[in-house]
Amino acid sequence: MKIILKYILTNVKERKARTFIMLLSILLSAMLLFVSFSIGVSYESAQRKMARGMAGSATVSVQSVEGGIHADDIPALPDIQTKAGIVEGTSLYHENGYYETVDLLAADMEALKQINKPRLIGGGEVTAFSGNQIILPDRFTSKYGIKKGDTVTLQINGSPVDFEVAEIAAYDTVFLRHTRGATALLPLETIKEVLGWEDGYSEILIEPVKKGTTGNLVSELQNALDNGKYRVSEIVNEAQIAADARQKSMPFFLISFFSLTMSIFIIYSSYKVITLDRLPIIGTFRSIGATEKTVTRILLLESLFYGCTGGLIGIPIGMIVLKGILQGMGKSLSQGIEIPAVISIPGVILSFAVAVIVSLFSAWLPVHRASRLPIKDIVLGTVEEKHIPRPLIVGTGIVLFIVSALLPHFASGTMLYLAGGFSLLGLIAATILVIPIFTNIASAGLEHFYGALAGNEGRIAARNMKDNKNVTQNITLLFISISAIIAINVVGNFVTTYIGDVFHGAELQGFADGHMKPEFVEQVKDMDGVEKVLPLYVFKNNVQGNSEPISRLEGTDNLEWYNSMFALNYTDSPMSEQAALSFASGERAVIINEDCMKRGGFSIGDTITLSNGTSGNSYVVVGSFKSRATDVEAVIPSRYAVSDFGASDYDFLAYTATDPDAIMVQIRALFGETSNWSRTVEEFNNDALATVGAFLEPMHSMTYFILLLATVGVINNLLINYIQKRRTIAMYKSIGLSNRQNRKMTLIEGFSSGLIGAVIAIVVSYMEIQTIFLVAGPKISMTPELDVWTFLVAGTLGIIVTLLGSIVPIFKSQKMKLVEEIKFE
Repeated sequence: MKIILKYILTNVKERKARTFIMLLSILLSAMLLFVSFSIGVSYESAQRKMARGMAGSATVSVQSVEGGIHADDIPALPDIQTKAGIVEGTSLYHENGYYETVDLLAADMEALKQINKPRLIGGGEVTAFSGNQIILPDRFTSKYGIKKGDTVTLQINGSPVDFEVAEIAAYDTVFLRHTRGATALLPLETIKEVLGWEDGYSEILIEPVKKGTTGNLVSELQNALDNGKYRVSEIVNEAQIAADARQKSMPFFLISFFSLTMSIFIIYSSYKVITLDRLPIIGTFRSIGATEKTVTRILLLESLFYGCTGGLIGIPIGMIVLKGILQGMGKSLSQGIEIPAVISIPGVILSFAVAVIVSLFSAWLPVHRASRLPIKDIVLGTVEEKHIPRPLIVGTGIVLFIVSALLPHFASGTMLYLAGGFSLLGLIAATILVIPIFTNIASAGLEHFYGALAGNEGRIAARNMKDNKNVTQNITLLFISISAIIAINVVGNFVTTYIGDVFHGAELQGFADGHMKPEFVEQVKDMDGVEKVLPLYVFKNNVQGNSEPISRLEGTDNLEWYNSMFALNYTDSPMSEQAALSFASGERAVIINEDCMKRGGFSIGDTITLSNGTSGNSYVVVGSFKSRATDVEAVIPSRYAVSDFGASDYDFLAYTATDPDAIMVQIRALFGETSNWSRTVEEFNNDALATVGAFLEPMHSMTYFILLLATVGVINNLLINYIQKRRTIAMYKSIGLSNRQNRKMTLIEGFSSGLIGAVIAIVVSYMEIQTIFLVAGPKISMTPELDVWTFLVAGTLGIIVTLLGSIVPIFKSQKMKLVEEIKFE
């Protein structure tokens, strides 16, 4: 065993370049896979922490249906660890025309410290906290330049109340939130005084015992309490948080898939050469009695070394990369959320296991073939690789490519998703199958072109590409990496545009979401610089159409303005004019979102009954639409929103103005203490872009790891190509081939394989993108704008990679010793 280990270690030390390349490929794959696993777990942890906010380790909330609740109302159950009563209120902070909601919170400090202890900036404990003192989070104080000891004024119940800033806390624990605004901590007696609260607490937060479960505790409390008086609920929706985390980590798993695929190519091609290089050693082992299994195990032990070493190094590097990505994401998010790196043990074990398995699996086939070779052929050096004609494989690839490209065009409904998935996988698989024949055709064409342009060196370089498996593997690696970079960048840019500019094409420049009297709307219309004001009646989840729930119904007195403000795209263009005429004529008409139309089985011209549970009226469906700027499901004339459903006040307002920001300042001032969410379109887009950019930027950055892995693979294949051709190169040199001519041939060959890989990747990635948006088309209402530079830059990067990789074989051939190489074998 010692001799075998010494033999393996000697091979690793002597073949430094090959060892480095194989270790780097495994290292990058293990690192990317580890990051993919951990980023989802880390984001899920941050989302859970953010969703819990003030609740901390408490998982159950108990509230009274009417009035307050007392701690004694909660029975003493064995599954309860801690009970913390809290009192909540709302206030407004006003500075420079900007109003920000500040939620007020108070609790028994001892109980609060057990479930969610506040963390003060600079350390320390909350002590002597009484009177008109307040503790604010650092993100709020830094935003407005507030310091410890300053006085802040909050509008509470319409009256200004001054508070002294007793401490500044970190933006976590009770101050962490998943909505805009800030949370302030007050003494319990103070908040009861300013709010006029006398009846116990507004809510009781309950922490279960360590071995208890939230579900069991909720069931016990529901059985113990009167459901008519108390409401028991879970604080966090764990299933939704896990689903959100899976969505955020999915692009990283896509990158990991590409990296693992390329690693398999790299290790497989490397071991083909390793086994070819070691045929004399294999022959010696076999001639002295080693069995096929013994030879296989010896060679696979070396592969195991690469897998274990690459996994052990890749995972710690992945931890560093993960922390960098999460730190950048946290800073980019508009809420300023800190996302801690969570290292999952299953993720570590699985990443390491995949690194080892990929290494062993990729090496097994060439090793197994070599170990089964006849001893006579090995000793005499008559081993030749069998060239199997593959017309059936090529034919299958062509048919699969055509079917994959056309299939999504003939599918609809739920079958469209299956057809899209098959199309994407089919395009990749079919392309890999047809790359050899395409390379041979390109080689024949380039032979004549290079012959006229670069002479005999060009002809030989083009001829060397024909039936050259190393060149084919290079082109395959480039195709996978370039198409991955193009697809990820195009889809990422589209998502940034789609999410970051939901009002694309919409006319509105600002909106106010809050309760508004008609007098409020008239004041907005009278503001200087206002051009259009569109007030809307809003009904959320309290109207049904033929018993089908409608999540949001709006009433408007001007459908033409509504169409332009929210960029409604009608199913058929004439519907817009027809719907406007129906609304203007006084008809009981309704336009319905396309998704709601399908869900309810409605058709244009149908008469449906809109009801709020107490009364119903018949409306004619005069149009169907989709829009990115609003989530409304149905729109009716405002006169019938008043007469049929009793609307009196508006709940939404959209406007256009010469200076939207100035109008927004005035609107916020008009709201005063009334709860509202008012934003200009620019403010909304900036927030959305900051959030989506925080998650997409790491994904864009990690695509360069794919390019790095492709570079490693290309260098590896070029080295293999050099090893297999070095005797031929030595013979050319012995009859007059200069280093300059050899360099010229190598660069032409590298450029050609890079060009072929880039062309294939551009064509196939374009088809993949068309398939992606064909499948997503029914769910989106804008067409992606493809930038030709994205394709050209990615293709150019592929060519540069092969040219850079060509430097290694050029350097090695310059140091070649002709006599030794010609005597090779």
